[in-house]
Amino acid sequence: MKREPPETFPQSFLWGAATSAHQVEGGCTNNNWFAFESSNDAAGRPRIAGGQKAGPACRHWERFREDIRLLREMGLNAYRFSVEWSKIEPEEDVFDESALAHYEEVVNALLEAGIVPMVTLHHFTNPLWFERRGGFLLKNSPEVLARFSRKVYERLADRVPWWCTINEPAVYAVNGYVTGEFPPAEHNLANAGIVLGNMMRAHTRMYEACKELNASPQIGLATNIFIYEPARRLHPMDIIAAWLAHKNLNTEIFRYLVHGELDFHFPFMVRERLKGMQPDAFDFVGLNYYTRFHLRFTLGETGNVRQVPHAPADRLTDMGWEIYPEGFDEALRMVAAWTQKPILVTENGLADDSDAKRPGFFRDHLRVLAEARESGVDVRGYFCWSLLDNFEWAHGYSKRFGLYHVDFATQQRTLRKGSEVVRHFIRSCTPQ
Repeated sequence: MKREPPETFPQSFLWGAATSAHQVEGGCTNNNWFAFESSNDAAGRPRIAGGQKAGPACRHWERFREDIRLLREMGLNAYRFSVEWSKIEPEEDVFDESALAHYEEVVNALLEAGIVPMVTLHHFTNPLWFERRGGFLLKNSPEVLARFSRKVYERLADRVPWWCTINEPAVYAVNGYVTGEFPPAEHNLANAGIVLGNMMRAHTRMYEACKELNASPQIGLATNIFIYEPARRLHPMDIIAAWLAHKNLNTEIFRYLVHGELDFHFPFMVRERLKGMQPDAFDFVGLNYYTRFHLRFTLGETGNVRQVPHAPADRLTDMGWEIYPEGFDEALRMVAAWTQKPILVTENGLADDSDAKRPGFFRDHLRVLAEARESGVDVRGYFCWSLLDNFEWAHGYSKRFGLYHVDFATQQRTLRKGSEVVRHFIRSCTPQ
């Protein structure tokens, strides 16, 4: 029999859910993703599954008070959300007061409800004016993003104690410039290295610019850790592929944060190096964890390296991702090996429209969380992805990660039965 987790969670622990603006707000018509959703690929096919567009999404822009009540209904005390850059700065160096006032209203409503806000400043989307100039290929992109960040931070820092600069820079670089699943849909590993380097430099500039205004809030980076393993355990090329993926997409992010150095290096293909950057420009690490991938190298195939499933169907989510809670423990300990600074789990969840796998997923991952804390890993918060079913980027509305099911025709939210595991866990592990 599996033992229940110990009561190791103080009242100050952040139990939350996360969203991003483009995926839930609606009305995001001035950014790179809107343009991407409205375009076709080289074969004339829509960029998004089924030709879908984010459109009104969950109408969270106008229904945020209702969604704050859902947080309370779940027993959560924190909410991670992103601000939409294209709404706040619709033209370069032109800031929309009404958009800033809106996010101020959201923060105030959260505080009134006893919910701790966490703001993410960049979550995959760029204003069209920035994207058309080259986005994060631009050498001055860190300064552009720092200017925007100062404007938002100046407005909200007195009420928002936790900030993420950028969400998943490695995912942004790989999906946008290698696999082509994200805008600008390139297949250019060299550009991926430039973009990743500039995003990491942008994180540092954002941190510095915001801390100059107000040093009190905690500022970190939300980075994803995938566990990479060789598809064929003894095959040398599979071993090398998994090692390179881990080194470049996991390890190098932490090396940059801790030491101010980056070496994005795939031999014979690309090398992007940064040295002499400000080390230790972070107060916490935001960890996003979902799954592990098994990588197989096949000579002559396009891309050469591909991910192959290694788990039975009952261990796969609707994304085709393996449910692998052991990797969550590995990821937490990986972060703790790099830094003694606090960890906040900024995303963890699964796409499961049937809701059959959700209870077990959360039960197992929350048990890992409790045991990691009990063993001394300094985790201060856990945010489910996501509060609501939403627009799941290139997958459109076909993948449902929400604690709450959303009927997009009526906008009705319904708590999933499987999500009740989270609510029960919080009640059982937090002193009342």
